[in-house]
Amino acid sequence: MQFALTPKAHNTKTGPIPVSTSTAKTCPSACPLKNAGCYAETSHLLLHWRAVTEGKKGVSFKEFCNQIAGLPEGQLWRHNQAGDLPGVGNRLAIGQLRDLVRANRGKRGFTYTHKPLTTKDEQRAVADAVKEGFTINLSANSLEHADDLMKLGIAPVVSVVPVDQPEVSYTPDGHKVIVCPAQTRDKVQCKTCALCYQKDRPCIVGFRAHGVRTRMVSEMAKQGTKSV
Repeated sequence: MQFALTPKAHNTKTGPIPVSTSTAKTCPSACPLKNAGCYAETSHLLLHWRAVTEGKKGVSFKEFCNQIAGLPEGQLWRHNQAGDLPGVGNRLAIGQLRDLVRANRGKRGFTYTHKPLTTKDEQRAVADAVKEGFTINLSANSLEHADDLMKLGIAPVVSVVPVDQPEVSYTPDGHKVIVCPAQTRDKVQCKTCALCYQKDRPCIVGFRAHGVRTRMVSEMAKQGTKSV
């Protein structure tokens, strides 16, 4: 399986930071957006992602880790503009995740996962990664789902929210939700915001549905939302 590192993204949302792309084989079937609204499947990323998945671009996981280890000290970077944590489908490859966490030492990597993390070993591996400076955000499909992920207590949480979600809202259990600042303010990028890297942030980050399937994704997310 191949993995690709883009040293300087041309994505206006992330800003010019390093971003990676993992083979689509890492995407879990547990993700309701797979083949049904995933932004990466319908955006300009698709051709690049397809080439990585087909092995026409990218490098082995070992070489990918070497590339991450070679990033400058303190570098903010986003893992997986497309793809998920190492491991085929729903499975998390714990050993490879640990290799990636070691490669990230001294850097500021962050990412998101839809893997179900059904075992204690997987949950512990994610919690350890976050503690060691590689921030993994657990991705929810609604604010009700976000509450369930918060109960795990292993990592920060993000959630898809409807396209008209208020900038500040609360989950059914009372957790504060702030819509991604890049979606609500001008000239804000991951490079300058880094909210998703903050492992101890006092809020869930909400991502308003976007892309060509905005309406479908927005409907999926319309559960358990309470506005201030």
